[in-house]
Amino acid sequence: MGCASTAAKQRWNKLHYSEIKASLRKDLVSQFKEKCRRDGASVASVLAALMSEYCGMPPQPKAGKKTLPYDTRPKRRKMASNIAAQLEGILQGEEMYRENIPPNLRGSIRAESSDCSIEKLGEALDALREAY
Repeated sequence: MGCASTAAKQRWNKLHYSEIKASLRKDLVSQFKEKCRRDGASVASVLAALMSEYCGMPPQPKAGKKTLPYDTRPKRRKMASNIAAQLEGILQGEEMYRENIPPNLRGSIRAESSDCSIEKLGEALDALREAY
């Protein structure tokens, strides 16, 4: 990271954050830091949550924490590709089912349902491919 990037972050932090200094017992601080480490939480995020609760404010979203498994475009694109592959497999299975319906049942409710499924699966697959 360059100096310009660091300087920009420092300016942003100065505008949006305040520092608090507290003198606390060493044993309490070490236990607190150890618990934060075990829980995978930052000291600042735990203190912010406690302060929000104490002040009766709604909890703030955790900065830097990704809340969704597909929060980046490449992850969503990869998942869409996986879903498209699954849909193709389902569509092929439905088409094979439709082809194997005996001629005397081609106008039955099951055949019509299969035709509808094939149409809707094809539309879903096209829409998914167009999205990415």
